[in-house]
Amino acid sequence: MKIFILIVILLAVMSGGYYLFFKGGSEESENVQTGLNQPKSADKIMVTISTQKGEINLELYPKVAPKTVANFVKLAQEGFYNGTKFHRVIPDFMIQGGDPLSKTDPRSAGGFGEASDPRVGTGGPGYKFEDEINPKSLGLSEAQIAQLESAGYSYDYTLASLPMDVGSLAMANSGPNTNGSQFFIVTYSPQPHLNGRHTVFGKVANDASMEVVRKITQGDVIQSVTASQ
Repeated sequence: MKIFILIVILLAVMSGGYYLFFKGGSEESENVQTGLNQPKSADKIMVTISTQKGEINLELYPKVAPKTVANFVKLAQEGFYNGTKFHRVIPDFMIQGGDPLSKTDPRSAGGFGEASDPRVGTGGPGYKFEDEINPKSLGLSEAQIAQLESAGYSYDYTLASLPMDVGSLAMANSGPNTNGSQFFIVTYSPQPHLNGRHTVFGKVANDASMEVVRKITQGDVIQSVTASQ
């Protein structure tokens, strides 16, 4: 099912919140155990995304979202992200990448974040894994948590989750427990309405990298992603 970002934005205006999706449909709907349970040893892992606009240095937090960090690092080490594009860029909101289908997609003609190839936004690594979110550490009320749980979200109250602030690195999804390879970075202002809906697993490491993030336009290529502890 294709999800147009324009519709999402209009829904945000009406309801006060919106999701950040990749467009589901090309992958199995069931969750897949990826075998990525890793010890929560390092406080942070440094990652560099190299682009034609410059380098984006990121801090990943294994103790905040261990499986999500392990998945991102694994894909980076395999070269999964090399040659993919930032296929969806919403001005003053976020940049989104990580879809392998974007490798062969020509630069988008513009619009509200839609790639020129309608398949782009549906791709992933061939599996999906669960969210790693503690809504209580994000300050969500019991009523908000109950509403999200009724929509299918399940939570891990042992985690110390991070809010959706400027520079946050988070997983894009098509609903609860549908994480794969796609990610987004918040560009200009906090997005508290996304708290409890997306796993935040890192942040932009410095101001210079944030400047590069804000220069990214739709279709810019991720040349490589390298990780080091």
